[in-house]
Amino acid sequence: MSRLVNPAINLGLVATAVTCLSLAWRTGFWTAGAAGAFAALCLVGLRLGRRAAPKAPVETEATPRPAAAPRRTREVSGDTLVEQMLSQGREALLLRPQIAANLSPDDVALAQAALDEAMSIVPDGPVIMRARCHEDLEDADVSRGERLIEVEGFFLDRWLVTNADYQRFVDDGGYEQMSLWDESIWSAVLGFTDKTGHPGPRFWHDGHFPDGLADHPVVGVSWFEAGAYSRWVGKRLPTDPEWVKAGSWPVAAEGARPIQRKFPWGEAMDRGLVQLWGTGQNGTTAVTATPGSASVGGVQQLVGNVWEWTSTNFGIWEPAGRKIETSLPLKSIRGGAYDTYFDSQANCQFQSGESPLSRKHNIGFRCGLGFCDVIQAGAAGDENEESNSSLLPAHEETHA
Repeated sequence: MSRLVNPAINLGLVATAVTCLSLAWRTGFWTAGAAGAFAALCLVGLRLGRRAAPKAPVETEATPRPAAAPRRTREVSGDTLVEQMLSQGREALLLRPQIAANLSPDDVALAQAALDEAMSIVPDGPVIMRARCHEDLEDADVSRGERLIEVEGFFLDRWLVTNADYQRFVDDGGYEQMSLWDESIWSAVLGFTDKTGHPGPRFWHDGHFPDGLADHPVVGVSWFEAGAYSRWVGKRLPTDPEWVKAGSWPVAAEGARPIQRKFPWGEAMDRGLVQLWGTGQNGTTAVTATPGSASVGGVQQLVGNVWEWTSTNFGIWEPAGRKIETSLPLKSIRGGAYDTYFDSQANCQFQSGESPLSRKHNIGFRCGLGFCDVIQAGAAGDENEESNSSLLPAHEETHA
């Protein structure tokens, strides 16, 4: 918002200088008028000088991508727009069919390599969604607490969005780009500030994350902020079924219901693999700190460290008569956090809910992306392909 406020202040100072000279001409007090005008113009000069002065460079060694998370296989100099977007983690935007068609094959290959490193593939197929009350239902009513949902294939971030990732969004003026935000929340965006009133997560200071937490998940962001960031990088929040499918990794035998894992790593809780209450940390940890907690598809920390926003409303999986009524619609959060005490709340099925405006210390997010939202390898630049179906993954075409 400073982009709007600063020009207004400068114009006000210029107007003050003109007013001083006008009063001096009318009253004859030229000395006082000239002094006032001179002071106002000096303030303008100082403000413009500060804005023109080069800013301290953004930390590069102190705020790298997580060392154990090789999200970039090639060095990116940032000389071109494509390279700048790759350095910001916005490769998904470059792979949109409308944009990729105008890129060189080398640029498309760079973007596809970056996407492959940053995101895991989750195949299409069924997933069982269970109600919160599922464990309390009688055997005869168990079927009422389950729903079989078909999920299309998609990509899911291997790691939670970090403070360093979110810093790039803030530095790029993400809070001032209204096209990234739900129109219904425009009036509230001004209130999404840090401890010092700068646009950004609740627990940041002066528009920057706390020292030493570059590779920790960003927290203190509302559901709306998570959605705006997701749009900025060309992605979206995952749905509830997508999140559950990525963690439980259903195996469906013909004619039988899918067999799903209770935890991403198996059927039993292992507190040595996750960041929950009593595991030695009183706050968040690096997104690469618990590699043993990864799902079959290589998605890390789906359980523990921080809860994760999804795009789905809370409570939609409850059977009739068991739904939890709230005064305002809540959004689903999944996975548990570093301060989650009960194992029953830190698995692939448990759903909790929060107000979409909540900016809590233990809620973060990761992004998803549909197969159909980006081109498949080799699709860009093929002048012989005239059908849009050439931009869809091969298995999607078979369902067309």
